[in-house]
Amino acid sequence: MALWTALPRFRGDSTERTWVYRVAHNTAISFVARQRRRERREQTRVPPVDIASSRDLEHDALDKERRQRLWKAVQGLREADRQIVVLYLEGLPAVDISAVTGIPPGAVATRLTRVRQRLMAQIRSEDGLL
Repeated sequence: MALWTALPRFRGDSTERTWVYRVAHNTAISFVARQRRRERREQTRVPPVDIASSRDLEHDALDKERRQRLWKAVQGLREADRQIVVLYLEGLPAVDISAVTGIPPGAVATRLTRVRQRLMAQIRSEDGLL
């Protein structure tokens, strides 16, 4: 719906793909803001949904634990870094992430590298590997 209503404002300054991501990005930011306000009112928190397959129970349990730890670590990031990580996980290259977020491509690549290092260090410290 957001794309349909935003379509008349498309100026052609970027590719259609990055424009669609930008609209989705802004829609997601608005949604998160509304959700946070609602959560503050309700004072409840819903845990992330588990989407693991059930091939091997032990593997699934380890996979679930790893995803939960990674999800917790990602939630601890600053909002701008979280947005970049989510777009990266969606498969966007730095240049497209730049178009969506307005951050220069070199800065996107640098932030991704630093965020990966922080996440790995945090998870390793939780494992007692440091």
